[in-house]
Amino acid sequence: MESNKDNSWEELLLKVSKKFNVLADFDFLLFIIGIQERGQGFIKYSKEEKMDMINLARCILFETKGYYKQNGTDDDGWPTFEVIKKVDDLLPSEREKILKEAMMEYLSDKL
Repeated sequence: MESNKDNSWEELLLKVSKKFNVLADFDFLLFIIGIQERGQGFIKYSKEEKMDMINLARCILFETKGYYKQNGTDDDGWPTFEVIKKVDDLLPSEREKILKEAMMEYLSDKL
């Protein structure tokens, strides 16, 4: 079963790489999910803005898995979240596994 998920992850990376003409990786997928959720499209982003997009994507994806819940927006229009279950209690490998699964689900109907 795990091998099947690994194949699906590799297939997703390949699809995204072809679609965006880049060598897609974990962080690139987070970045494009953040852009999608922010709704501003592809513009020139600073390094800090790119990190903000990646963080937004992490929050959105963890929300789909019941770890966070969106509870409004801040003064700049960014979504804010409350913690339902602590992500910090998970091993880094477990966090990555959850995010990969959530990315595959998120992007499955968008590619």
